[in-house]
Formats: sequence, C-alpha cells, structure tokens
Amino acid sequence: MSFSLTGRLFFLLAPTVLAASAAAQDVIGSFPDVQVPVENPLTPEKVRLGQALFFEEQLSSDDTMACATCHQPEAGGGDPRAGRRSPGVDGRMLTPDDEFGSPGMRLQDAQQDFTAHPAFGFGVQATARNSPTVLAAAFFNTQFWDTRALPTFRDLAGNVVILEYGSLETQAVEPVLSAAEMGHVGRTWDEVVAKLERVRPLDLALRVPPALEQFLDGTTSYAPLFRKAFGTGAITRERVAMAIASYERTLIPDQAPFDLGTMTPRQAFGFQVFRVRGTCVICHSPNDKLFTDGARRTISLPEHGRAVKTPTLRNVGLRKRYMSSGQFTSLDEVLAHYEGIGFIGFRNAFERVALIDFLQNALTDPRAAARSGPFERPTLRSEVSGTDARLFGAGTLGSLAHVPAMLADSPPVLGSRSFRIGLGEALGGTSAFLSIGPNATPSGTSFQGIPIYVEAAPSQALAFVTSGAGAGAGSVTYHADLPNDPALAGLEIFAQWFVLDPGAAGGVSSSRGAEFELFSRSFRPKARR
Repeated sequence: MSFSLTGRLFFLLAPTVLAASAAAQDVIGSFPDVQVPVENPLTPEKVRLGQALFFEEQLSSDDTMACATCHQPEAGGGDPRAGRRSPGVDGRMLTPDDEFGSPGMRLQDAQQDFTAHPAFGFGVQATARNSPTVLAAAFFNTQFWDTRALPTFRDLAGNVVILEYGSLETQAVEPVLSAAEMGHVGRTWDEVVAKLERVRPLDLALRVPPALEQFLDGTTSYAPLFRKAFGTGAITRERVAMAIASYERTLIPDQAPFDLGTMTPRQAFGFQVFRVRGTCVICHSPNDKLFTDGARRTISLPEHGRAVKTPTLRNVGLRKRYMSSGQFTSLDEVLAHYEGIGFIGFRNAFERVALIDFLQNALTDPRAAARSGPFERPTLRSEVSGTDARLFGAGTLGSLAHVPAMLADSPPVLGSRSFRIGLGEALGGTSAFLSIGPNATPSGTSFQGIPIYVEAAPSQALAFVTSGAGAGAGSVTYHADLPNDPALAGLEIFAQWFVLDPGAAGGVSSSRGAEFELFSRSFRPKARR
C-alpha cells in the first residue's frame, strides 16, 4: 500500500467514515483531574469501602467473582484471563462472528441450582464482550462498549440519585445481577444486600493492603464500614454503587513516560508516527491526554461491524485482548487491521516498530503493572491455587458417552451460606447420590469397575433426583451452610457423584472426585500444584 496516496485519501475521508455518535457528552473532567458528581463527593472512607467491594468475591451469588476478577490493573484495567470464546449474533460457536470475552459463572437458575446453558452447557459462561478498562474510566461520561450506562444514575423506582456525571454508578449495578457475570437468574438487590449484611468483608481475599486492612479494622460485617462511609450502617444498592464508583475515580494512570517526559528516542519518534502517519488522532487525540474522545464509532472489524465507544490508549500495552470483540491478541494485529483498511501506513519497518513501542510502553503507568500507588490491591481467592476444590481421578461413562461432571467452584470458607456442590452432564430424571465425607479411599479402590474416591464410613450418601431430560442434560445442586467454627479450619472433605443410568456399564455412572479444604481468613490451605 502506498501511504502517500491511500493514506491521504483516508485521512481526508475519515471524519465521515468515522462519524461519531453518543448519547451524552463523551469525555468529562480534564486529565488527570476527574469530574465528581455533587451528589457523591469523594471521601477517603467511601473510597476504601469501594475498594473493598470492588475486590469482594462474596458480592457474587456463589463467591467466585468480584468486579476485580475481570478488571485488574496489571492487565491494563482489563481481564488477564481474557479470550474465552462466546457465540456472536448467529448464536453458534466456532463461527466468524464469535466474541472473545471473560470467563464468568456457570449458569444458575432462580434457586441457584446449576442448569445447562444453550451454548456453554454446564461449563463456565463467557461474557459477550472483551472487558473494557476500569483505569481512567472516570473520564468517560458513559460506560460499557455500547455506552448504555448513562450519566444520570437512578434508583430502582426511576428516581434520580445523581443528575450528571454518574455513569460509573449506573454501570456498577449491572454486573452484580448478571447471570453470566456475578449473579444467578432472577437475582435481586434485596438478596445482594442481605448477603452483604452477613458476610465478613474480604473473607476470601489474601494480602490485603495495609491501608485497606486498617479501614476494615477486624469488622465481621459490612454495616460498620457503610457507617464509616455514609454515616449510617444501612446497605443499599445506591450506596454500593456510590462506593465502587468513588474507588474507580481514584484509578488515574498519570505517571506514564508520556506524562513524565521520560520517553525514549524511539518512543518519541513513535509518537510522531502516531500523529502524522494515519488517522489515529481523529479518535485518539493526544490533546486531552486521555487519547480518546469517547465517542462511538465503527472501525470495520471483520464480522463485528458495530459502533462502540473509542477506548483510551493508556495502559494499552498491558491489555491481553483488543477491541470490543477481543479478537486481536497483540498490538501488531491491531495495526495490521488498520493498515488493511487504509487508516494508517508506514514508510518503513522502523516506523511501525517505533509506534508499537510508543503504544506498548510510553503510555503505560508502571504503578499499574506493579500494583502500587492507587493500584495497590488484595489478591483474589480465585487467583491462588488450591483454595477451591481439587478434582482428581476419572469419572465413568453414562448414556451416550456422557461422563457426569463434578461442579465444585464454591470456596469452602467457614461460615459460608453459599457453598454448593453440583452435578452436570448426567442422565436427566434419574436418581443421583452424593457421597461426601472426611476421608479419601486408597488409590485404585473400585467396586464393580467403578472407581470409589470417598470412604464409605463415616461418609454420607445424599439422595437426589436429577433435573432435565435425556443423556447429558441432568443436573443436581447440593446446598450447604458451612459452620463458622475456626476449629474446623484445615479439615478436608471429599465428594463424588453416582448416577443410576441404564446406559452405563453396570447401570451406574460416576463423576471425578473432589477434595475441599475448609478455610477462613486467618487460616489458608496449602497451595497445591
């Protein structure tokens, strides 16, 4: 491609090709100073409460997901696990319009029982979009790729809580109820509030930063923390949103080499390439230092031609996936796309290398990568090996070669009222038994060819009837409240499912074994390989 011809033509046409649309003023504040709504002034207590809630896995219905699970500073404010495939508009997997989002939760019905998803079965669901960055999100007057979270924040009755600049609050209340992200089908805010009223703050987290630990001050419920932040201990949907938004308004990555005047010569040359070799600055103007105007545009992505909000380029070098679809895995692929549609061209290979260096490094705040400064954070339970079930052994085949699946995601934290052990991919409408006890069998133990992983005594055998109909469609969920007894910390529990199935050898199919180790915030299980 000759940039002298094609690139100039696209530069002239780009204001039309990239026609912007938005439902509200796109960018607010003046980087690095954020615009704070008058109805939700920033206070240190509110920020700390918001930080606790942002990293609170117990905010999800099964204790497996926090806001931070999909939004981590060292991943550029996105998801370090990004790239789980989900179906696009056609509703089918492995087709060109597939999305690459974040792993979420297994689908759970209104009773919080595991149920099959049309695309994911009993597996973990994936979000339909690549998670946008939370770093510098405070400068956008709308949130989500489609900008549906607007600046007027309302309560459930439709009353205005924040008139303007409240898009962070509007956004914060959606994932908590989403059956793919943090909730179950039909989850309500009454359920969320009731759970926050009884759980110990950050009971699942490790390595809580000292300032946050000091704010928690050993409290055993969230009400005292809400009292610190809001004056009373009442926990409400609106206060949860205000606290999380307050924390997010502190996540300002303003110490990149571009800000400090420490760019290398190659990065400085890459910045010149950024400004003059294509149409980058139309959408990602450096004049506001945010490197975006926040407007919705389409950039001719193959099979993903929707208009989405233009993201900031800050910390883009830390991202694991790119574009709302997540279909690109490197900045090299991103530039190749823009070259292919004529939005940028290079005179030589060095210009391209320099531009990638500028994007990759000169716009990255090193504090984000190091989890320091405003990006200091706890470690999530889900990030640490060995804190949920260890699956072992092999299951046995049932009808149509389906092996019953052990669904063991819930962390066995003492005092939990969200603990569950599920069965999936079994024969529907038949009897199933959960064997659960404190001892595993010796390796190689079996009965009539079926491997047995839990000692018969003193284990229990709990009887259920599987839901669903047909081979592979059956499921069961065992719910339990775990005792809040520190003396039980470190106790191991073993479990295995058995399913009566005429299509199985011997008439019984079985799951893998699962090993749980009860723990509390003061006692952590040993990490397993």
